[in-house]
Amino acid sequence: MHPTRLLADPVVPVLSILRFILITLAGILLGLASAWWAVGSLRFDSARSIGQWSMLDDGAKTNPYEAARAARRGGGGLGPSEGIELITEVDADNKPLDAACAYLVAGPMPQGVLWTLTVSDRDGRLPRNPARRFGFTSLDAMTFESTRQVRISIGHAVRPGDFVATSGLSSLRLTLRLYSPTLAARAPSGDQLPSVTSLGCQEGDAS
Repeated sequence: MHPTRLLADPVVPVLSILRFILITLAGILLGLASAWWAVGSLRFDSARSIGQWSMLDDGAKTNPYEAARAARRGGGGLGPSEGIELITEVDADNKPLDAACAYLVAGPMPQGVLWTLTVSDRDGRLPRNPARRFGFTSLDAMTFESTRQVRISIGHAVRPGDFVATSGLSSLRLTLRLYSPTLAARAPSGDQLPSVTSLGCQEGDAS
């Protein structure tokens, strides 16, 4: 055999090993990316839509992706004996919520139910504002009309009434928790929940 052929042969196994390593790394990266997308996706698996809000049914609560999503947003969800948890990342026009924009959360809440509304980013981080206000509850929110509707503004520029400043957030998620064991069996309809409407991304243009 020619001497140069003997020198070239060891290169073949090295290239095969390098190719195997690259394919393995690519597979790992794709797997991590798909898992991260699944954890961050609200409408993955069996999320149930109620208007613009998303609620996970009992079957989804045992899903490992939902467990990871709950841990990522800093909560464990509510059990059937406590109530339900609703989340939205879109406004009434089905457009993604933008932390640079202003919104109005307005409308009814289910009657006779304790509730909390929390403003955060998609990872569960809370806004940084001097008032340390992250949301409102049924005990401290102002209500209007006989149906006790709420009007809660969120954004950067301070607005009159109930307001949450979204300072420091790069994304936006609203979490509505309704505390009542009866709601686990009979969830509210879309017209029993508040809607989230845009007030504009240049807050001075909002009316």
